[in-house]
Amino acid sequence: MQAQEYLRGNNWFVATAGAPVHIQFAPYNVSYVLNEIDSIPYAVFTFGGSCISDTMGKLLFACNGFYIYDTNGYGHITNTKINTPLGDKLFNKYSDGFWDQMSIILPKKKNSYYVFTTGMSDSAYDDWKVTNTDFRFDVLSYSIMDMDANSSDGKVISKNNIIMKDARLSHNRMTAVRHANGRDWWLVKPHQWRQKFYTYLIEEDTITGPYEQNVNFDMSTLDMFTGGMAIGEGIWGIHGQSVFSPDGNWYASTEGGYEGVFVYQFDRCNGTLTDYHYFPIPVDTCYPNVCDFASGISFSSNNQFLYFNTLLNVWQIEISDTMTSNSLYHISQIDTDYNYFPWYGNSYLAPNGKIYIGNENGTNKSMVFIENPDVKGIGCNFRGRGNGAFSQPYANIMYPPNMPNYGLGALIGSPCDTIRPPKPIHNIIKIYPNPVGDNLSIELPTGSKKVQVNMYNMLGEIVLSFSSSQIQNDKVELSVKHLARALYSVRISVDGKNFVNKFVKE
Repeated sequence: MQAQEYLRGNNWFVATAGAPVHIQFAPYNVSYVLNEIDSIPYAVFTFGGSCISDTMGKLLFACNGFYIYDTNGYGHITNTKINTPLGDKLFNKYSDGFWDQMSIILPKKKNSYYVFTTGMSDSAYDDWKVTNTDFRFDVLSYSIMDMDANSSDGKVISKNNIIMKDARLSHNRMTAVRHANGRDWWLVKPHQWRQKFYTYLIEEDTITGPYEQNVNFDMSTLDMFTGGMAIGEGIWGIHGQSVFSPDGNWYASTEGGYEGVFVYQFDRCNGTLTDYHYFPIPVDTCYPNVCDFASGISFSSNNQFLYFNTLLNVWQIEISDTMTSNSLYHISQIDTDYNYFPWYGNSYLAPNGKIYIGNENGTNKSMVFIENPDVKGIGCNFRGRGNGAFSQPYANIMYPPNMPNYGLGALIGSPCDTIRPPKPIHNIIKIYPNPVGDNLSIELPTGSKKVQVNMYNMLGEIVLSFSSSQIQNDKVELSVKHLARALYSVRISVDGKNFVNKFVKE
């Protein structure tokens, strides 16, 4: 089953200077080779694109951040827009996903799919363009694509469903990873500036969250590299990428305000991030009107190396070695005039095990790639222009699509039980009554010490929270009389382990 899920990433719907291009990775014995490139008409793509294939490796549809396209490049439901739940001023200005990782597609159930997008309300747009006081992405929403509808040509059956609003979100850096149960997903979206992350549990019929996490690196250590700024502060977080390792155990994030990479450990069972290390990169290439800055990252297939690229340079990082002088290897640097250089963008690990790096500039009909990313140092074999770069008949291939590792399976030995948290906690935490009237009771494990409880409405807003100080005799009595009649989710963290459930307020 997981081998079939892996085929969901076999096609790339990629922007070029003209029409998008369809790149297909097809099985060849036990490896993968590029064997087909087709021009796709009509669709408008730049940096915020995503796509997905079926379990047989056939391209199903793609999203540019505002439209969902079929394989012929036509918009579904007569060009109906998505990602406009609180206004369409941003769409009217750009008409496509101009920002990195603006959309991502996750399987729902049977032959239907979630399409997650991040965008801007008209109010936030006015703050940016009219009053010039602020720039922020403040809305996260999803649409549902049913590929069995419309005579199996597919149809958007639900759109613009808000799961977060009035927020301050990174307009880059949205990614996802398979839950340790092998079926559900974790969607991770960072704050615009801070080391704050909003995590959603994506189930077949339910989206739970956001679960807010603050992951605090030792900022005093970073001041020498960042001048004490928050991530992206002062430059609106321009550029950047987030990515999970193929095994889902590592999460890395980079942003234009920091010339380096933040690396976190990730728990696929409970969805928590833990700080690991910040790898500073010596970026010192400048031209009269611009300086080099962080752009893309991608893990090797063996999960040991992280490849970091700026607009003009490519580096290899050995994750296990946190001594900067030992862990970094400089792979490539600018080799022509700045105005003619392709300007490296986001990068992705392809089904053939190679890492391809997108372009933003230039007219060369090629895409650079790393041929052997599992090999340390020069043996990784960077293929640049004039040295075996992937060539194609269309000018300037831009960014590869934003896709998770669809083929990642269940975590062997994980305490996760299908869509539930670890059984030992689930068996001894009780929430009652359900449905509830005025008072909700929560019984905790005997001797619980560090406890945090947050309740969320269906918009992901925290409506009630409490911590260890309110616990008496391993039990908590809460008044929920003030809550409106609706469905709520509750997340309980007990001594580092998490429990998630829902209740209905009558």
